[in-house]
Amino acid sequence: MGKTTFFRTVAADPTANVIAISAAALIPLIGMVGGAVDASRYYMTTTRLQAACDAGALAARRAMDKPGDFNAGGEGSTSPKQVGLNFFDQNFEDGLFNIGDRTREYTADDEGVVTGTASGTLPTSLMYIFGYDEFNVSVSCSADINIANTDVMFVLDVTGSMNCPAAKGVDDGCSNNGNTEYTSGGENASRIQALREAVVDFYDVVEETTSASAQVRYGFVPYSQTVNVGLSIKPWLADEAAYQSREWFEGTRPAEVGDWILDERTTEFLPRKTSELNGGSWLSSYQWQNNRNDPLIAHNSSRSKCHNLAGNSYNVGNELWQITSSEYRLNQWAGTGATTRWRAACVGDITKLRKANDGDVAAGATTDVSEWIYHEQTFDVSAFQEGTAYGDPVFTQTGSNGATVSHIWDGCIHEAETNNGSVFDPVPSDAYDLDIDLVPTARDERWKPALPGATYRRFDDDGNWTRDTVRTESNWSTASYVCPVAAQRLSDTWTESTLTTYVNSLRARGNTYHDFGMIWGGRFVSPTGIFSSANATAPNGDAIARHIIFMTDGTQATNQTVNGLYGIEWWDRNITNDGSRSQMRDNHAARFQAVCRAARNKNISVWVVAFGTDLSDNLEDCATPGRAFEASNATELRDTFKDIAEKISALRLTS
Repeated sequence: MGKTTFFRTVAADPTANVIAISAAALIPLIGMVGGAVDASRYYMTTTRLQAACDAGALAARRAMDKPGDFNAGGEGSTSPKQVGLNFFDQNFEDGLFNIGDRTREYTADDEGVVTGTASGTLPTSLMYIFGYDEFNVSVSCSADINIANTDVMFVLDVTGSMNCPAAKGVDDGCSNNGNTEYTSGGENASRIQALREAVVDFYDVVEETTSASAQVRYGFVPYSQTVNVGLSIKPWLADEAAYQSREWFEGTRPAEVGDWILDERTTEFLPRKTSELNGGSWLSSYQWQNNRNDPLIAHNSSRSKCHNLAGNSYNVGNELWQITSSEYRLNQWAGTGATTRWRAACVGDITKLRKANDGDVAAGATTDVSEWIYHEQTFDVSAFQEGTAYGDPVFTQTGSNGATVSHIWDGCIHEAETNNGSVFDPVPSDAYDLDIDLVPTARDERWKPALPGATYRRFDDDGNWTRDTVRTESNWSTASYVCPVAAQRLSDTWTESTLTTYVNSLRARGNTYHDFGMIWGGRFVSPTGIFSSANATAPNGDAIARHIIFMTDGTQATNQTVNGLYGIEWWDRNITNDGSRSQMRDNHAARFQAVCRAARNKNISVWVVAFGTDLSDNLEDCATPGRAFEASNATELRDTFKDIAEKISALRLTS
């Protein structure tokens, strides 16, 4: 028998057919596995390419202020287009997954929508066995910035230092520039002018990106040592309010030691220094030589001076002489004809007063007075609630000698009652002023109109501040007072023209109290407070993003003697228990943080910009984390406001 080969053995063995079958099955198996592997590679490549396209489109749109700026500077520059290309390359470098012929391109239309495309060829790993050498991979993407429903409340420092140069380091000693705006222009324009321009820039950026179906509203609270919110809160004004003021008193009251009391009333010659008549020594009578028949004509000058003494008061020794009437008398003294001599005298009705002593007071002596009584006064101010605008005038008898004074309300207020402690976390229940959702019902919760024309400080006999009631003839001036431009509630009717007109009306005056601005910025934007009917929902029913943009050029600058949101602190003690400036500083800072927390707790984004000054801890702590900025000059302020506007805008992929 011949030799049997391996293949003959296999052919003769029916069980070896499995090898042939396996070999035949290997080809479709390779196709299945290779197809799965290459399909997976295609999917991963396409996904990564799409992500890179999207990232570049988003970055390019974020970098673009205006559609015309998209290609500024050309390739290789920092133009928005190049920014997009760079982002693409960081996410999908050339050669990734062995892709070849990679392309990527970005364009922008007139509306600012960025469109991108990317493509390449992906070599296969196994499918080349079947004639499929590569896949063509391509993706497209687009991105836009769109604002949905948004409320933006600007809380703006308009205190005196905003008149100073905008650039940090230029005239750092400037306090208010004499209440006149610095006018050198450019980077050294006034801070208030730089602020006006920055607000308009913000508006322009937001308006360019606002969705047609969205509601975007703006509001304003300019603040200094008070706020002007009167037109928004008339229904919640108090009918009467207490002020540090004065009243005129004319009449009789019990004497105090040192008061002038009646000594006697008499008629006699008027011994007074003749320097006020003709010069000379003390006088009781005159004698003249007169050659005329009518002596009264000859003595007209002296006669009129005598009559003019009526109504005057003079200190004579320890007495006070009040001359109620005076008469010039002439009597023939001697001689006849041309040698006639006349005796002349000035005679007056006199009330003589002396200063009361302890015995006089004990005996019940009285004194007649015409004087001011400086103390806290309560006035009816309900007329301010009447009619339109700022209501009807309110009248007080606080003018010269008790004359009636007419007061026209300017819209600035005194706050609701508060707690003058130092701890505001949590906020005390009786600190109504720190409740940004306050809807007044009780008297203590209501706001009071400022009454600057009837608000006075008071002093003792040595000129020191005193909280005691003071009786004096002194006609002191009213307390220092500043009322900013009227705040504006949130509205979607602003145009660039009306907004520019409004910010151009802002004037820089007064002291800096950050908490005043935040209290009312919070109230104006809160969805659940006094303005909830207008703030809670938008017409399209979608959610509302709420923002406070708080800008200041300095730290708080409090003053105990100015008439502000809480009256005159040294006398009213609404914020402190001792009236000290140091306690005012600390308590106002703590109150500021309390209101900032209240706003953030309502999901209101708080953006803080320190302009021309350092970003203090107190300012940074107020802001939502990551939303505090520092601007050193006018350009940086404008760039910061534009950057905030872009961040508020919703950057999104449109395809």
